[in-house]
Amino acid sequence: MTTYLLRASHANAFELQNYYSLAKKLDLCVITSHHPLTPVSLLTVPLWSPTDLPRFPLRKQILNRTIGGEQWLIGLKSVIKPGSIVHTAETYTPYTHQAVLLRQRGIIKKLICTCWETIPHTNEKLASFRSWKKQAYRYVDLFHTPTLRAKQALIQEGVDPGKIVVIPYGIDLTRFHPAKTKSKHVKPIILMVARPVTEKGIKIFRQLAHELVSIADFRLVSSASYQDMPAIYRQADIFFLPSQTTPTWEEQYGMSLVEAMASGLPIVSFDVGGVKEAVLDKENGYIAKYGNHED
Repeated sequence: MTTYLLRASHANAFELQNYYSLAKKLDLCVITSHHPLTPVSLLTVPLWSPTDLPRFPLRKQILNRTIGGEQWLIGLKSVIKPGSIVHTAETYTPYTHQAVLLRQRGIIKKLICTCWETIPHTNEKLASFRSWKKQAYRYVDLFHTPTLRAKQALIQEGVDPGKIVVIPYGIDLTRFHPAKTKSKHVKPIILMVARPVTEKGIKIFRQLAHELVSIADFRLVSSASYQDMPAIYRQADIFFLPSQTTPTWEEQYGMSLVEAMASGLPIVSFDVGGVKEAVLDKENGYIAKYGNHED
C-alpha cells in the first residue's frame, strides 16, 4: 500500500526529513509541484501546479479569488492508487481539498492531515476556504499537530479531539549537532535564521545589531542551502528569533529553534505562539516577555 505525502510547492526538507526513516518500511511517495521549496530525499512525483506559473503582481490574491488558491496539483487523481493512504497539510489548502474529495468518494482508504496553524479560524476570509475546512473536519481520519497549541486551535474550530494526535517534529541529529571544538570569537556571534520580514522580527534584529555592535556580531541567514545549515549553526554562539504576532500569524513551532538547540546553541526568543513548547525558559534558552525589548 502506498502512502502519498501531498505538499505541492510546500514540500521541504525541514519537515519531510521526519519521514525519511519511514521510507525504509513503507512505500512513500511525495507529490510536489515542479518547483518545491527545497529538494527532498524521498521518491517524488512532480505535478504541474499554479505555483509553477511565472511571478506576476498580486498572483496569490488573484488565484485565491478565481480558482481558490495556488496549491492545486493538476492530474492528482490519475496518480493516486485506489485504496492508498494520503497525508496532506492544513485544512484549507487546495491539495487538501483534492484529497478530501478522494476520501469522500471512497477512492483512498485513509486521510491524514498535519496542521501547523495555531490561530483558530484563520484562512476563512473566502467562502471556499470556510467550506473546505468544514469538509476536512468530517473526512480527515486523523489530524496530526506538532504542538498542543495547534491541537487547541483545531478543537476550537470544531474538530473532534479524539481525531487529533500531537507529535512534535524533530531533525536529523547526525547532521545537526554541537561543534566538537568551539572557536573563540572576539565578540559572540548571535545568529538569526529566518525570512527578513516583520513578523519574524527583522526590525528588532536590526535595531539590536546597531545598538550592540560593539559587543556582539549579529548575523542574519535567510537564503542559505539547507545542506549548509549545520555548519552555519555550529559557527554561532547564540540563536536569536524575535518573532512577532499579527492578527493572522504567529510563530507556530520554529524548526530553526530545534535545529539551533540540536547544534548546542542557547535560544533567545519571545513568548509567542508555539515557541514555549519548543524552548524551556532558563533551561535551554531564555524566553522574554513579548514586546519587552529590554528584557
